[in-house]
Amino acid sequence: MPPADTQRAMTRAYPGTPLWVKLTISALIVTALAWWVADRQDRRGNERRLSAIASQIAGRDVRVQCPGPVGRLLGWDIVEGSVRFGADGKPAEETKIRKRSCAELDALAEGRRQKELECIARTAIACGRHGRETVMAVDVLAHESWHLHGVIDEAETECRSLQTMAWTAQQLGATPEEGRAMARAQYDGAYRELPQAYRSSVCVDGGALDLRPDDKRFP
Repeated sequence: MPPADTQRAMTRAYPGTPLWVKLTISALIVTALAWWVADRQDRRGNERRLSAIASQIAGRDVRVQCPGPVGRLLGWDIVEGSVRFGADGKPAEETKIRKRSCAELDALAEGRRQKELECIARTAIACGRHGRETVMAVDVLAHESWHLHGVIDEAETECRSLQTMAWTAQQLGATPEEGRAMARAQYDGAYRELPQAYRSSVCVDGGALDLRPDDKRFP
C-alpha cells in the first residue's frame, strides 16, 4: 500500500468534474425531459382529437395513432396511413398515420394553416406553402376512417373519403366553404394521379358511389 503522501498526490492528479460541466449536463437533461413531456402531451392531444373524428366516421370507438420522436426520426413508409384487417375481413380498432399527415392535421387544428385555407377557398386548388400536404392529410384521415368503418376496397374507400373531407376539415377548424374547397382540390388534383386501384369511374355526381345523390355538389 503506497504511503499517505503518495495517496494525496494521486488524489490531486484526478480533479473532480467542474461545477459548470455538471450544471450544463443537468440543464440538458432537464431540457430534454421537458421537451419529451411537451411533445408527448401535444401528440396525445392530437391523437384524441383525430380519434374522435375517426370514430364518428367509423361508427364505433376507434383510435388514431401518431408516431413518437423515435418513430418520426426512424420511421418510413410509402403510405401515409394504414389499417389492418383480420382474416375475417374485420378492421382493427386503430389506424396508424405517419408523421407528415399527423403534423399537418395538428397544424390545421391549431390554426397554423390559415393562409393555405384562404388560398384553397379562393381557388379550389391545393395552394399555399403547405396546401398540398394539408389537403392530403385531411384525405388520409377520412380515408383510414372509412377503412375502420369496414370498407376494404380502396377505390370505394377513397371515393367515400372525398365526400367526407369537407366535414372532416370542419372538425379541424375549417369553415364549410374551406372544407368543400379542399375536397374539390383533392378530387380535381391528386385524385386524378392516384393508382388505378384507388380510382373509380362511378365516383362522380349521381354515380354508384355518390353518398348524396340529391346534392349536385360533388364531392
